[in-house]
Amino acid sequence: MIEFFFAHMKALQRTALAVFILLLASGTALAGPIDNASQAINYLIDSVRTSDLSFVRNGSTYTALEAAAHLKAKYDYFQKQIKTPEDFIRLAGSKSELSGRAYLVKTADGRTIPSAEWLGSLLARYRAALESSGAVTIRSPSGL
Repeated sequence: MIEFFFAHMKALQRTALAVFILLLASGTALAGPIDNASQAINYLIDSVRTSDLSFVRNGSTYTALEAAAHLKAKYDYFQKQIKTPEDFIRLAGSKSELSGRAYLVKTADGRTIPSAEWLGSLLARYRAALESSGAVTIRSPSGL
């Protein structure tokens, strides 16, 4: 009886593995042509974290690490409302929810740029790099 159970269990495991691989392959094929929002958002947060910029929020200046942690916390908070990287920029990366003041980015040469503009430019470069690599074809959120 036990041998029968283990023999069928191995066959079941092989079948489950085959189904998993097929689902994974079909999911990759389906997801391939569409911009992966969470991947792009994580890229934006990582780019903030590794930048040599300063970030201004409500009049106080923060390091790149502090700014990235803040963006990640806001992303986690708004995650159900965020469907696209543009949603992320609008809801988490552009202004303070408390004061309504725009977030700013300070460059090494002293220029100040609204963070929404800086993140939007970064997102455009990210998408251009993906398209030029042939890895992904970007479509608008409406699918057009």
